[in-house]
Order: sequence, then C-alpha cells, then structure tokens
Amino acid sequence: MHMLNLKFIILLIIINCSLSANNSKLPFELEVKKDIKSLLNNNYEDLLISKKNLNDYYVKNDYSAYWIDKNGIKSIGLSLINRIKNDPVLKPHINKIFRLDEVEKNLNSLDKSDSKYLEKIVKIDFMLTELFDRYVTYISKGSIKWNEFEEKLAEREKQTEIKATWDKYSLKEDPKQLLKKVVEKNDLLDVLNGLDFNYPQVKELISAIDELEKISANGGYTKVPESKSLRIGDVSEVLPILRKRLAQSKDLNTQCENTQNEQSIINDNTNTINTSTEQENSENVKLRANCENIFDEDLKNAVISFQKKHGLFADGIVGTQTQRFINISASKKIAIIRLNLERMRWLPRNLGEKYLLVNIPEYRLKLYENDEVKLNMAVIVGDAKFPTPIFSDKMSYVVLNPNWNIPDSIAKNELIPKLLKDPNYLADKGIDIYAGWNGGTEKIDSKDVLDSAILQDEEYLKSFRFSQNSNKDNPLGKMKFMFPNKHAVYLHDTPAKYLFANARRAFSHGCIRLSKPQDLLTTIADEDSNLDIDKANDILANVTSEKAIGLNKKIPIHIVYLTSWVDENGVLQFREDIYNFDKLQKEFLL
Repeated sequence: MHMLNLKFIILLIIINCSLSANNSKLPFELEVKKDIKSLLNNNYEDLLISKKNLNDYYVKNDYSAYWIDKNGIKSIGLSLINRIKNDPVLKPHINKIFRLDEVEKNLNSLDKSDSKYLEKIVKIDFMLTELFDRYVTYISKGSIKWNEFEEKLAEREKQTEIKATWDKYSLKEDPKQLLKKVVEKNDLLDVLNGLDFNYPQVKELISAIDELEKISANGGYTKVPESKSLRIGDVSEVLPILRKRLAQSKDLNTQCENTQNEQSIINDNTNTINTSTEQENSENVKLRANCENIFDEDLKNAVISFQKKHGLFADGIVGTQTQRFINISASKKIAIIRLNLERMRWLPRNLGEKYLLVNIPEYRLKLYENDEVKLNMAVIVGDAKFPTPIFSDKMSYVVLNPNWNIPDSIAKNELIPKLLKDPNYLADKGIDIYAGWNGGTEKIDSKDVLDSAILQDEEYLKSFRFSQNSNKDNPLGKMKFMFPNKHAVYLHDTPAKYLFANARRAFSHGCIRLSKPQDLLTTIADEDSNLDIDKANDILANVTSEKAIGLNKKIPIHIVYLTSWVDENGVLQFREDIYNFDKLQKEFLL
C-alpha cells in the first residue's frame, strides 16, 4: 500500500515538473515580444532613428517582430540589406548612412546555441527596422540637404539677382504603414519599387553605372592630349589616342587599314595636304604610314556620334568643347549619373500615362504616351540669368493669337530704354499701355507717360500694364500652352525660328519656346474633344484677336533638369550643366 502511494507521488512530481518546464518555455513569438518590450524600456541605445520613432513602430505592431521568426532572419530582412547595398544613388555612402557593416557583423555572429541568442536577434530586428525607416526616408525625400540648397539659391539671388527655383515632390507615405504592408505581403521589393523613381529608361541608366565602373576599374578612359582642332584629312600623332578613347565609349567600332592612298584623304577646308616645310612634309609621310594617324571618314562619324551623346554641335570636328567632354573621366560620369538619379527621386512618382517632359539641359520637349515618345521637338529655355524653373503641373488650356502682357522686369530693363530713345517704338510694335493689370482697365496714350522720371520710377511703373497685340513682332508667336503656376511659365511659339539652329538654346527669360507648336496643337487636338483642329487653324489663319480654348483632358507637364539620362533609343546621354546646378547640388549631397 505504501509502495503504491510512493509510486503515485513520484508520478505526480514528474508530471508537475514537466508542466512547469512547458509553462516556463513560452512560444518564440511571445518570448520575442517580451524581449522587445524589455529592450525598449531599458534605454536601448546606438540608434539610427529616435527611440520614440523606433518604439512607435513596435507599438503599432503590438510589440511583435517584423524581420525575424523562429528560423532566424526572414527573407524580407535579407532583401532589405541587398536593396540598400545596391542602391544606385546611395551605394558610395551605405556604411556612413546605414552602418551596414555593423548589421552584417551582428548577423554573421548569430548562434542559436548562444544563451543571449534571443536578445541578439531582437536587436537585429531593431536594426532592420531602423534601416527600413531611414531608407524609405531617403528614397521618399532624397539624399540632399534641401534646406541648405535652397538657402544657397537665395544667397545667390541676393548676390546676382538670378532667381532660380526647383520644386521637389517628396512622398507622403507613412513608413510604419509601409512596413506593415511589407510584412503582410512578405514582399519588400514590391512595396519599395512603388516608391522609387519612375523615370523613362531609369533601369538602363542604372546599368550604365555598372559599365562605367568596369571602365574605371580598368584604368578609366584614355586621356586625349590637348591639341589644335582636328578634322577629316588631318594627320596627327594624337589621333591613335583619340581612336582608342572613342572605341572605349563604343563610338568607334571599326579599325582602319593601312591600304589608303595618301591622296584619298584630304583636308575639308583646303583640299590639299597641309605642309609648310619639307621637314613637316617628311613627318607627315611617316605619320601617314600608319592609318591610325589619319583623320578618316570613320573617325569623323565616331566624333559625330560622341558629339550627339553630349549635346554638342555635331560637325565631326574635335574642337575645344569636344576635347573637354572627351576627357571627362569615367568616375566623374558615374557621379553625374548618381546625381541625376537622385533628381529623378524628386519628381512626382506618377508622371501620368500621357505627359509632356521638358529637359532643360537637353533643350527638348517630348510627349510620352504609355512610355513611348509620340512627339519630340527642339525648345529654347531660359538663359543663365533667367533660368527656367523646375516643377510639375498640368496643362489646362491653349491660347491662339496670344497677346503678350510684358513682365515688369522686361518692361523696365528692355522696353523703357527703347521707348525713351524712340517715342514711336510702342506703336510700331503694336504695344498698348493700360492703367492697371485687371481686365477692362483704361488704355493710356503712350505720350502721357513719356516723362522719363515716371518711366524710371520702378514702383510707379508697376502700376502700368504693357501689352503687345498678336502680330509678327509678338514674341509669343501664334499660340501658347498654359499650365497656370506660381512661376508664370508656359510654352509658346516664337517668330525667331533661326535660333533653333543652335546646339545651345538658352535664350529666353524663363518661358519655353517651341520649334513645332503646330505639331503640339495637333497632337493635343487628336485626343481632346474640346480642341477642334480645323476650327483652331481657321482662327489662326483668319482672326487676329486672342482666343483661349480650355482642354477637356488636362495634360501633366514635367520641367526637369537632367544632365545625364538614357534616351528612348537606349543611348546614354550627357549635357552641359548650363545653370551650374550639378556643381551646386554636389555640395549638399550626403
């Protein structure tokens, strides 16, 4: 009897011990919750973000982990690390900004047999949450010190009276809601790709960095020595070096053959081989023995190819400008591309299914529809003293036979001096003066305001409105395309068509002049029921008064400033930094 009781007691003890052991061993998720609360309450330090911000992430998630489970680090955590590592803009700064080396060190030291394994993996969850928060902030708002950049613009305006404006469109997404979405979908890349840049051919631009990094790792582009201008027919020991350089950028894809007759390549200008002395002639003959020393047709075409990629006048002559662009290093081009990728992150993420794009340094307007270029034309933009502002808006109406209300600055600096010299200047140009800027204000005889003291009083002058009727001298031409904005900028026709022959077309006071305004009008009319192209053309041909036509479908327009991009043909492009924004913004990048 006593033996039976003893066995029963022992059995109870075993069961009780077993239950106690099971009760002390909480499920992994509950253990993690417990550690998260404990670490957050015990002044967990060394944070990339504020403690309150980190705490808010876990309060919103009921103190559950985001990036870990009983098996270790989830795939979304590893995806985050790889995404940051390979970010095309931030790649050079990842350890400085994100301390990825520290995160990876902690990951590599994880050991499930370690008594502090749970605490360590919870800290890694914190680290990954911090990385996510910081990374989303960078791709949403950019990695430039924007306030300092704007202060610099304001300072420059005070010193030079050059007013430059650049609107940035930061995302308003809540990173905490985004992380919740990542966990629910178990797909980090799908969520982040929805936040990142959405510019045409951006993937190809990112790939260009890889190509340039390979060139840089192999010693970079061959430097071409400075020389006099080189053109077809010239003979020079510089030319083999030029050939090598153009082959590196895939502009020259052929090799010459030493079979050419000396007389077959002649100088374009003189049709003779230039020799001034017998010694020079002898050296020329030696150089000509190697065809690589001769500027032939293939080399000219290669130079033209290079010039087109850099917005230079494509004449096939290696002059000062072409030489300067040829000697831009691969590493500098990588930095330029990264800066322009950064700029793409400042644009609205949804550019529109159909939209207009004006790239200021490219001097071109393109109309995109479903990612294809439907219209492409040369434009004239603001010169360096009157830079065209960078912003996005929506085109809402078109004006045919537009009058031109002359801005105060132009009236003061250009119109008044001409009027003082010639009292008939306004009448000759079809310019009227009105007593105010509101519609219906009284027209004033120019003779009544010819007093030079009145005309030179800047504040008093602002009370007058100078308006030029639609005529052959009106700088707005026959039409303008309006997207009302705080910058008072629009697209318009121009009578000065000859200016479009220039490679560098920064001539305006800020508005954008179109080389083919009729093409834009027709393209818009094709898909807008409010704009009848036949009626519009009749107004242009037979009516002189101004006529505004509202658009049924507003068209997004994005005025951008990119000095590097990949065009619709897959060609990597670079352009002159006409407003010095490249130089300025580099100062304020991380």
